[in-house]
Amino acid sequence: MDLVRDLLDKKVVDRHGREMGRVDRLVLELRDDAPPRVTAIELGPAVLADRVRPIFGRWMRGLEVALGIDQGRPLRIPFADILGTDAHIKVDAAAGETPASTVEKGLRRWIGRIPGAT
Repeated sequence: MDLVRDLLDKKVVDRHGREMGRVDRLVLELRDDAPPRVTAIELGPAVLADRVRPIFGRWMRGLEVALGIDQGRPLRIPFADILGTDAHIKVDAAAGETPASTVEKGLRRWIGRIPGAT
């Protein structure tokens, strides 16, 4: 398996087909007497920004904290929970039960405060 081609930046969907984001980072376990092993994938704007430039990742994490959407971020999904890797990565999780929906819930709350938005 070519990790960069087959996993990185692929769309992640939950067990119900709802989009959760894209794979922004691979978490590897380094072992002394064996090749590295992928243990998890991570999703989230701070992880993506960190890939572009580490200072951007720190800024994004600060913004998440300031907006109150930092709980459980970045979202880390164990490799054992990956159900399939076809055109997208299907995981054994529900998007609504994970921090993947934190930004969406925050936006709904903030937009609801705008006069005339309801």
